[in-house]
Parts: sequence; C-alpha cells; structure tokens
Amino acid sequence: MRFPKLPMPERTWTRGLALLVVVAVVAAAGVAGYRMFTGLPDDAALKYHDDVITTSELDDRVDVLTALYGIQKPAGDKEKDKFERDVAKAVAVSLILDDAAKDRDIVISDKSARDTLASMVDNQLANSQKDFTALLAKFGIGEDDVLDEVKRQQAIALLFREVTKSDLDKLTADDVRAYYDQDPSRFATPEQRHLRNIVVATKRDANAVVAALRRGDDFRAVARTVSRDDATRDNGGDLGTVAQAELDPTFAEKAFAAKPGTVFGPVKTAYGWNVGQVVKVVPARQRPFAKIKDQVADTLRSERALEVWRDWLGDEIKDADVEYADDYRPEHPDEPPADAGVQARSAS
Repeated sequence: MRFPKLPMPERTWTRGLALLVVVAVVAAAGVAGYRMFTGLPDDAALKYHDDVITTSELDDRVDVLTALYGIQKPAGDKEKDKFERDVAKAVAVSLILDDAAKDRDIVISDKSARDTLASMVDNQLANSQKDFTALLAKFGIGEDDVLDEVKRQQAIALLFREVTKSDLDKLTADDVRAYYDQDPSRFATPEQRHLRNIVVATKRDANAVVAALRRGDDFRAVARTVSRDDATRDNGGDLGTVAQAELDPTFAEKAFAAKPGTVFGPVKTAYGWNVGQVVKVVPARQRPFAKIKDQVADTLRSERALEVWRDWLGDEIKDADVEYADDYRPEHPDEPPADAGVQARSAS
C-alpha cells in the first residue's frame, strides 16, 4: 500500500467521466435558471450580463459534487462563507470563458464531441453504454447535456492554445538554458527511500509492534503476521522505493526523517496506525542539462503558458459585467481563481 496524498473515496464511476457529468448537470441547471432582470433579485448569487444564477442553483451544484466526491460545505461559518464565495466566482469565470471562445469563433463539431465521449465511455465504464445510461438517469440529464460539456472542454482547450501560442513561439534555446541555470535543483531526481510498513488498528497494537521490532524480531515476519494492509502484507510490508511526494504527508514526514535501518512510528493515517522501517536511502541526484533539455523546455513552456493565460484571464474578468450579491462576493473578484491556469492546461 502506498499512501496517497489525498484520501480517495470509493466510487463506482471513474473521476474523468463522473466529473464530466457533474459539469453537465451544472450547465443544465444554470441555463434553466437564467432570467432577464434589470437589477439583482433577492435570491440571486450573481449576475453576468443579463443572466442570473440563484442561490438555490449554486446549492444544487454543490449537492451534485457531494453525491459524487463527498465534497461538503465546511462546518465553520467563516469557512462556509469562503466556500460559497469561491463557488460563485468559479461559475462566473466559466461563463466568461464560454463567451471568450464564442468571440474567437471557436466551434467544436458534433462529431468531435461524440467521438470523444464514445472513447471515454468505452475506456472508463465496464458495460459502456448500459452503465453510461444508468449514470445519466441517476442525475436526470440527457446525453446532449454531456455532449455540450465535452464541447465546452474542447473549446477551452483551443482557447488556451490560442491565447498562449504567440508568446510560446518566442521561446529560444537560450531561454531554456537560462531557465535551467536559474535553479538546476528543480530538475534533480528527489531523494527516494526503500520503505517497509505495517498497518494495525490501534495505537496500542502499533506500540506492541514497535517493541517487538526493537527486541530484534524480523520486520518482514511481523508484517506477514499482523499487518492489515492486504497489498503489502505478503511481501513483508514492502512499499518499494518511493519519493516523499508519493506518500501521505504525515507518514512521509516521519519516513524521511528517520535514519537508514531504523524503525519509526507509530504514525496515524487514514488507513490506521503505521509502523515503518527505512531499508535504504537513495540520495537526490542532479541531472545535467544536456540529458533533460527537452523536459526543461516543456516545463518552461508550461510555466510561461500558465502565466500568459492567467494574465489574459485576469483582464477578461476585470472587463466582464459580473455583479455578485453581498453574501457571495469573493474576496478578490477581479483575480483569476487560484487553480484556473492548471484547469485550463489540463483541458488542453
């Protein structure tokens, strides 16, 4: 068992297709609620031009995300307030991007969207069309709603390329080399560690494991006897050689602070109480520019593209006619969302 950085809730549908359906539900609900007003009505969360999205429509969007991913509104008043303001801003930005794509005559054909959707269904669902039909029925939407969202994602990908292309075309070999020389450590292979791990139910059990190991009991034998981790128990708790970023942060902090050959723990994670052992340390290693110049170039292009995209999107947001209700006005309404660049790059 390798500890993921975030717990992944159990779900029947894979994240990609489920997220696609989520956004389709959002889009369908939003369009149904648009009304023409000369001012902001009492039940409005925001207005973009003459399109109003109500507070109940925003709540419906959160309900869908809760059903699929377990996303919940924070319990605290301060956190809940920020959450609702962030949701409102995300909706406003999505409307702005839709209009920007239209202004640039970005049009996605029905065939392109259907081919993409068919590939997703075939690759991600066991019984393809049957499971997909059940998924649509679960959320009360039609296939056309999903196709519209496929088109929207493809349009944003093309918009991202158009916005960033001219700046990326200006990059030179000297730019790439200078970018590497600024901080070569960014391209180093990080330190890795060969680890073993035992998972038990309680801290008391974990302390008993630690005591046994420090008496000289063989780690692998103890793991095969008591570990609750089905993935590694038969291998003596072997996690393999991993980087710190691959592990649950709490477990990783202890694992990468321990000395080679030592036992560490107990450490509590979402999976239980853990007792680990550092088998071997593989030091970080710097990689010469000549061997990774293509990777450096790709990293620089990606970074520059995100910078250009966020600058452009910031201008679009400032120029847009968005009005928020007081309870939904974000702290920085004229700035792009923190993850806007990452999302756009993922879409492309």
